[in-house]
Amino acid sequence: MRSTTLAVVLCAVLGSTSSLASASFANRSLGLGVSGFSLQPNGADVVTWGVPVTLEGGLYVENGFDLYLHIPFMLLSQKVGFGPDKSAPGLILATGGQFGVRYLFMEESVRPYVMLHLAGLYLFRDSTLGNNFYAGPGAGVGIDFFVADSISLGLRATADMYLTLNPPAGSSAVLLSIGGGAAITTYF
Repeated sequence: MRSTTLAVVLCAVLGSTSSLASASFANRSLGLGVSGFSLQPNGADVVTWGVPVTLEGGLYVENGFDLYLHIPFMLLSQKVGFGPDKSAPGLILATGGQFGVRYLFMEESVRPYVMLHLAGLYLFRDSTLGNNFYAGPGAGVGIDFFVADSISLGLRATADMYLTLNPPAGSSAVLLSIGGGAAITTYF
């Protein structure tokens, strides 16, 4: 009797959880994300780390391919007291973006993926302190977990290689951004 009751309870629980987290078949997505990154080599262009909050959009193409756009609004940390008059602020604002394609290995309630994109970074600061614009290729990996029919929670890690054509003296022409973050997305 006891094993029969346990079997009935297990079937009820397993049957109900599969319906709670079924994956969406909608083609468009909109989400919000938060992450962190560091620029390497450490302290290159006097910016060390950043915290972006991203507005994210996506469009499912087909056969596991998805186009995406991430638009970040960032708070960056830079070295204090450098530049011609030694008055550079410690925190600055920045924006940029990532536009690319990702490939979904599975299209169920758990969706692991890889992504390739073009990335840009624009710093709102005095141009005498260093370059304000960087662009280059990037890649990443991630996974989305559906918690409802049209809502997913995701984790991802990215690496972007930022290039500039005219680095100031003592700066690198190539910066590597390594970061990770989380996002909540709705599908419609």
